[in-house]
Amino acid sequence: MTTTSAFAATLGQALKRRVDSLIDTSRPEGPAFLAATGGTEIAKATQFGALEKLCKPLIIPAALAIAMREGRLSAADAALLSATAAGYTTGDVILMLGGGHASRSKGRLIAGAAAFGVGHLAIGSLMLRSGLRFKPLQAAVHGVVAGGAGAVLLAEGKENAPLAAYGGLLATLSALATSVDRSHGPAASVLAVAGPAFLLSDGLILARRKAEGGSLSARALDVGVIDTYATAALLMLSGTAAAARFAGSGR
Repeated sequence: MTTTSAFAATLGQALKRRVDSLIDTSRPEGPAFLAATGGTEIAKATQFGALEKLCKPLIIPAALAIAMREGRLSAADAALLSATAAGYTTGDVILMLGGGHASRSKGRLIAGAAAFGVGHLAIGSLMLRSGLRFKPLQAAVHGVVAGGAGAVLLAEGKENAPLAAYGGLLATLSALATSVDRSHGPAASVLAVAGPAFLLSDGLILARRKAEGGSLSARALDVGVIDTYATAALLMLSGTAAAARFAGSGR
């Protein structure tokens, strides 16, 4: 078995275990995550704002609880993981209260991006503490993605510079996450999916802003954003926590 195929098999098994943990009713975190995500999807599809306000802020705390429940982390690692969750949840609330994915307010988008940026910096620091290092191919591919996205945003106006910078930060985080390999432990392999899923989610947000409000395509994009975001956040938090535990075990 080649290194690539071996990693793919490990990734498949890790993703299956993650799904199994979500439907394990012996612990509340998994069902809570599914309920929060599903409720937010329904809210987006039906434009039921009250349901979104109830469910969306619970997605990240539930994902954090899942990531933390699978073994003890050092105080520093737990603090970085918690800071990540705090940044992501703050970003969720900022965007949610300002019209959500349909918001045309650049100021609110930039504020939301800043909150997410804090979370990205925290979890990126934890990945580095856990031994992840950038690989040339992943760095090059994500550099092209960041450059292309930044060029599109800046072509729309110089006021988009903070959003272009945020895109570069997210692409950097995804490059680091996708540099994961078997040396970081089998459970950490889900990071290979987490980074691209986060990029896709934010790309869908940009597409959503151009869709006609209330249209079927706009609602479908809203649901797609939540699907990819919840998946990315869960895998990012749990995969990084797994890498930190593996590094701390000395193996």
